[in-house]
Amino acid sequence: MIVDLRAERQDRSDLLDEEPIGMATQAPFDAPEPIAPPAPGQPASIWLEDQIGIAAEAPAPRWPLFVAISTSALWLIGILIWGMVGLAQVTPTTLAPIVTLALAGPMLVAVLWLILQRGSRAEQRRFALTARDMRDEALALESAVAAVGRMLEANRSELSAQAIALAEMAQAAETRFNAIARDLSDDIQMVEAHGRTLADVAGTSQTSLAQLLDALPHAVDEVGEASDRMAEAARSAQSHAAALDAQLVALGRRGQDADTIASGAAQRLAAHIEQMEATSRVASSHLETVTANVATTIDTLLDRTADAIDQSRQGIAAQGEAMLAMVSANQAALDSAARDSAEALAERLTQVDGTVTQLTAQLEAQRIAGEAIVDTLDTQLDRVETRIATLHVQGTEKSQMLAASISALGGSADAMTGALEAGETMANRVIGTTETLLIALDAAAREIDETLPEALARLDQRIANSHEVVVQTKPELLALVTAAESTHEAIEAIAEVIAEQRQTLENLSGTLIETLSTGRAKADALGMMVEETIDRTNQFADEAAPKLVDALLRVRETAVTAADSARETLANVIPEAATILEQASAEAMRRATGNTVERQVHAIVDATQSAVEAATRATERLARQAELITEKTAVIESRIEDARTEREDADRDNFARRASLLVESLNSASIDIAKIYAPEVTDSAWAAYLKGDRGVFTRRAVRILDSHQARDIADLYDQDLKFREHVNRYIHDFEAMLRGVLAQRDGSPLGVTLLSSDMGKLYVALAQAIERLR
Repeated sequence: MIVDLRAERQDRSDLLDEEPIGMATQAPFDAPEPIAPPAPGQPASIWLEDQIGIAAEAPAPRWPLFVAISTSALWLIGILIWGMVGLAQVTPTTLAPIVTLALAGPMLVAVLWLILQRGSRAEQRRFALTARDMRDEALALESAVAAVGRMLEANRSELSAQAIALAEMAQAAETRFNAIARDLSDDIQMVEAHGRTLADVAGTSQTSLAQLLDALPHAVDEVGEASDRMAEAARSAQSHAAALDAQLVALGRRGQDADTIASGAAQRLAAHIEQMEATSRVASSHLETVTANVATTIDTLLDRTADAIDQSRQGIAAQGEAMLAMVSANQAALDSAARDSAEALAERLTQVDGTVTQLTAQLEAQRIAGEAIVDTLDTQLDRVETRIATLHVQGTEKSQMLAASISALGGSADAMTGALEAGETMANRVIGTTETLLIALDAAAREIDETLPEALARLDQRIANSHEVVVQTKPELLALVTAAESTHEAIEAIAEVIAEQRQTLENLSGTLIETLSTGRAKADALGMMVEETIDRTNQFADEAAPKLVDALLRVRETAVTAADSARETLANVIPEAATILEQASAEAMRRATGNTVERQVHAIVDATQSAVEAATRATERLARQAELITEKTAVIESRIEDARTEREDADRDNFARRASLLVESLNSASIDIAKIYAPEVTDSAWAAYLKGDRGVFTRRAVRILDSHQARDIADLYDQDLKFREHVNRYIHDFEAMLRGVLAQRDGSPLGVTLLSSDMGKLYVALAQAIERLR
C-alpha cells in the first residue's frame, strides 16, 4: 500500500515539473489569490488543513506547459532557418556562437519555468498533495498497525486457550495414570502379600513335618517305661488307629479343598492380571493418541504463530522503512511551508514510532512466551513419557515377580500334597505293622501264660525231688565226677541253645527292622532303636551266660569235692538233673528274651502313638493354614467385588450421560413433530426453550396429539416421509433410553416414571398410532 502511494506521489510531482516555461508570460493573470489569515480563536492546525484542502481541490493549469514547449520549438526553428540561409558563410569559428544562440532560448524558457515553479501557488499545491499523501499513508499505517494488533490479540487468545486446554489434558492424563499406577501397585502388593502368606504357610507345614520326623527318634527314650501297659497300649493303638484313619481321610479332604481354593485363587489372580494388562494397553494406546494429537496441535500452532509473526514483522519493517524515507524526503519542504503542521506530524510520527517499538517488543515477548510454552510442553511430555516408561517397567517387573510367586506357590502346594500323601502312606504302613506286632505279641503272651506256670511247677518239683535224692545219696560222692562231666556236656548244650536263641533274636530283629523301615521316612532312627534293642539283647545274653557258667563251675567244684563219696549215688540222678536244668535254663532265657521283646514292642507302640499325635497336631495346623488361605481368598473376592461395584458405578455415570443426550435428542425430535401439526410457534415457547425449558415443545406436542388427531397420525405416517423419519427417530431414542433404565438395579420404578412423563406420553401416543405396541 505504501509503495503505491509513493508511486502516485511521484507521478503527481512529475506532472508539476512538466508545466510549460511559458507560464512566465501568464503569471500576472494566474497570480494566486490572497489567502485570508486565520480567524481569531481558530486553531492553526484546522486552518492549515482547510487551506490544504482548498489547494488540493484547485486543479493545476496545463496551458503553461504547452506555451513553453511551443516557444522553445519556434525559437529552435527560427535559428535553424536563419542558419540554413547563411549556411555558406558558416565557419567553425561562427558555429559556436550560433549553437550558443540556439540554446539560449530554451535555456531562458527553462529558467523562467523554474522560477514559476517556485511560486506560491505551485508550492501551495505541491504542499497540499504531499500533506494529503502523508495523511493517507499515516491512516494506512494506523489501520495496518490496528489490524496487526487485532491479529496478535487473536493469536494470543487462541494460543492461551490452546495452552490451557493442553495443560488440562496433560493434567488429566497425569491424574489418570497416577490413579492407574496406584491401583496397579495396590493390586501387586496385595498379590505379593498373598504369595508371602502362602509361602509362610508352606514353610510352616514343612517345618511341622520336619518336627514330626525329628520327634520320632525321641520316642525311643520312653521304651523302657511302658512295659506294664501292654494290654492298654493294644486297645489305645486300636482306637488311635481308627482316629488316625478318620483324621487322614479328613486331611485328604482338606488337602483337596485347599488345592481347589488355591487353584481358584490362582485363576482369579490370573484373570485380574490379564484385566490389568488390558487396562494398561488401553491406557498406553490412549496416551499415545493424546500425545500425537497434542504434538500435531503444537506443531500447527507454532507454524501459524511463526507465519503470523514473520508477516507482521515484514509488514512493520517495510512500513517503518517507507515512513522514515518519506519523512526524510519531505522534511525540508514541510519545515519551510508549515512549522506547526510539521511539528504536529512529527509528534504523530513519534507516537507511531513508539507504537511500532511497543508492538515489536510485544511481538518479541510473545515469541519468548511461545518458546517458553513450547519448552514447558516438551518438558512435560518428556516427563509423561518417562513416567509411562517407568510404569511399564515396574508393571513388567511386578508381573514377573507375581508369576514367580504363583509358580513357587504351585510348587509348594505340590510338595505339600506329596508330603501329605507320603505321610498317609507311612501312617497306613505303621498301622499295618502295629497290628501285625500286636497279633504276634498277643499270641506270644497267650503262649507264655499257658506254658510258663506248668514249666515252673515242674521245675520246682524236679528241684525238690533232686534235693531229696541228693540228700539221700550223700555217701555216694564218687558218682559226682561222672555227674560233673555230664554237667560240662550240659553246659555246652546250654551254650548251643543260647547261641540258637541269639540267632533267633537276630533274625527277629532283622525282620522287625525290615518291616519298620518300609513304613517310615526316618529309617535310620528306627534302625538305631532296633540296633539298641539288639545290643541290649546281646548284652543280656552275654551277662546271663557267664553267670550261669560261674554257677555251674561252682557246682563242678562242689561235685569234685564230693565225687569220691557220691560217684555211684549220682550216677543215675545227674542225667535227670541235667535235663531239668537244661529245660529251666531254656525257660529262663525264653522268659528274659520275651520280656525284652515286649518292652521293645511297647516302645514301638508308644512311638506310633506319638507319631499319630504329632500327625494330628500337624493336621490341625494345616487346617488352620487352610482357613487362613480361605480368609485371604475371601479378601481377594471382596476386592474383586469392590472393583465390580466401581465398574457398575462408572456404568451408571455413563448411563446418566447417555440418558441426558437421549433426552436432548427426544426434545429436539418433539420440536419437529410439533411443527408438522402446528407450524405456528409462539414467542413465549421459544423464550422458554432458550431459557432452559427443553420440554416445552414435548408438552406442546402431547397437547396437540389428542384422541381425534391421533387417528390421523397413521395416515400421515404412511404419507409424509419426513414425519415418518421424525417419529421413527423419536421412538428409537425413547426405547433405547427405556432399555437402559430397565437394565439398572432399580429400573422398574424409573421406567414407570419415564412412561408417565411428557416424553413417555408422546411415545405412547405415537407408538399406539402406528400400531407398534400391538
